[in-house]
Amino acid sequence: MPCNQILSQLKKCIAIFATTVASLPLTGNAQTAPTPVGPVPNARQIEWYHREIIAFFHFGMNTFTGDNEGDGKADPEQFNPAALDCNQWTSVLKRAGITSAILVAKHADGFCNWPTAHTNYSVKNSPWKDGKGDVVKEFTDACKAAGIKAAIYLGPHDRHDSRYGTDDYANYYADQLSELLRNYGPIWEIWWDGAGADKLTTAYYTRWADSVRALQPNCVIFGTKNSYAFADCRWVGNESGISGDPCWSTINPSSIQEETGHITELNEGEINGTAYIPAEVDVSIRPSWFYHPEEDARVKTVDELWDIYLKSVGRNSVLLLNYPPNKEGLVSSIDAQRTDSLRYLIHGTFKTNLASGARIKTLHPRGSNYKPSNMLDNNESSYYATSDAYTTDTIEVDLGSKKTFDVLMLQEVIELGHRTTGWSVDYSANGKSWTPIPEATGKQSIGYKWIVKCKPVTATKLRLRITSGKAGAAIHTFGIYKQQSIRPDGIAKAAI
Repeated sequence: MPCNQILSQLKKCIAIFATTVASLPLTGNAQTAPTPVGPVPNARQIEWYHREIIAFFHFGMNTFTGDNEGDGKADPEQFNPAALDCNQWTSVLKRAGITSAILVAKHADGFCNWPTAHTNYSVKNSPWKDGKGDVVKEFTDACKAAGIKAAIYLGPHDRHDSRYGTDDYANYYADQLSELLRNYGPIWEIWWDGAGADKLTTAYYTRWADSVRALQPNCVIFGTKNSYAFADCRWVGNESGISGDPCWSTINPSSIQEETGHITELNEGEINGTAYIPAEVDVSIRPSWFYHPEEDARVKTVDELWDIYLKSVGRNSVLLLNYPPNKEGLVSSIDAQRTDSLRYLIHGTFKTNLASGARIKTLHPRGSNYKPSNMLDNNESSYYATSDAYTTDTIEVDLGSKKTFDVLMLQEVIELGHRTTGWSVDYSANGKSWTPIPEATGKQSIGYKWIVKCKPVTATKLRLRITSGKAGAAIHTFGIYKQQSIRPDGIAKAAI
């Protein structure tokens, strides 16, 4: 046979072989993504997680009466901020790196921070701006100008309105909710406080939730007690800024509904919970939720805020940090300075992953698309995954030289559900023997982000041991870091 015919036949054979191979099912999970396990987050929850810190603004009648829980009898004449400036609020948030904020539009005293058409107990009957002011509008306009997501707390409990707990009150609340959702642009989150709201039935919340979904479909719902069925995020069970260890994003909805007897479940979540409802961790930068001048010397220190960050955002939760504007209508300078420093501390600590560029080997890799080095590439869309046949693994990280760190972080692919349920980290100083890191031993949940603060460790190698799981591991970030130092005056030294 002539050479040209031989070459022609050979090319045909190669083409047929390539087509056949391409049509074969893949083995060893080399190119197939892991299958999600258990409840998984919706799009709202994924976006919510990435905010990490949300600002809370408690401002209203209580600011002027000196109360934290007003009785609903205060005269609207008392509400009169001399220099309200929501643009100042958002400038504080921009410096602090906070990209979403919740305003208390109505607290349990019933006084409304907007000129609602449905009650006279509002800013329209106050001397502020001759009754023509609208705090909600100034807040949402300032957020829009600053590129900050605006959200609303509309307290379900109302001590001012005698109809509270009745069908008439449910209609009143629905009308106010509709006003806020229709007239102030995109509302990113609605906050339904459970305090004092036991008289409000799930039937009422069903109607209100339907309104939220119809008018603001991308709005996150913070749900408590009888609003449990509609919650995108849950109360963490305390107002101290601390999530549990572990802290699962999953929980049984009945634990939210029956709140009082399930504080541990709210704080830690439930590993086999039937719903994906992660924790939003609310805490005030001051002892109280509303402003009191005598608390100017009791603003949380940077160290305290850092500890809260580690135990909220660093425990698979989102931090909701309250700033109470003062009677002038401004965020106090000391509050702003503290969160400026917190931002510098966070950025300075996590800007450099000391494990970047390390060599990694694992026992049960899935395939080239899910290689171990994906955990170090600072790219959330790429991740390491194990073969489906294994729920445990050993991941060894060779740092190449001695590195000293005191913070480590893991991040799971939350779209695939809670997968890893047990893990520990060891280090080697000599490249031969292994020593457990006590603070990172016997851990359970990972989720969106899990941060461990430990005593300084100097290592040449690290070993992440996945000791148990519901399914094979799927981890997009493994990092070690050196905490940014803080000066004696409490100001972090990092530069952005």
